Amino acid sequence: MMAAIGVGLTGILASCNSGSAPDGSANGKINEVRTEYRLNSASGPFIACDNVTGNATGRSRSTQVAVNFTLQGTISNVTLGLKGQNDNQYDNNYTATYTGSQLAAVGNGNYKITFDANSANGAFLPQSIVVNPVAVTVKVVTASGKVGGFYPQLVVNTGSSSFTINNTVLGNVDVYSNCAVTQTTPEEI
Repeated sequence: MMAAIGVGLTGILASCNSGSAPDGSANGKINEVRTEYRLNSASGPFIACDNVTGNATGRSRSTQVAVNFTLQGTISNVTLGLKGQNDNQYDNNYTATYTGSQLAAVGNGNYKITFDANSANGAFLPQSIVVNPVAVTVKVVTASGKVGGFYPQLVVNTGSSSFTINNTVLGNVDVYSNCAVTQTTPEEI
């Protein structure tokens, strides 16, 4: 009976953007999801874009995304996948496993995974992944043609167990088909 309660509790925690290994070897939480684009103002929501005009860096078909999270305990690797807001399914083209130096430690058990979501094949984001790209700064954009959204899911492998962290509490990152850069900010992703 207690084991069933423990498994149920882990499931509840996972739905609240945090989770823990059933054997107690680790726990974690997604703290923030950022992209290189903010909608309409420097304090607007982070969004993703399939097609971008006016980007001085020449990036017209990709969106840089950063997932900030906290992990405590023994961590072997972390698999990041993006799930669609409408069907809660993984995009099979968009998962990557990170180990060691690919997990950028930012101090006190906090980590950041940065990646490019690239829609160069004409399909909606995300369609491919570039791990640890050169960091870009945030741009303000106008956008049209909302096509959906995504949220990250982390699967943390401790070596003796694994657990899942869904980012449903922080909300989805909306994806737009067309965006136009109106301002480049000094804000880092």
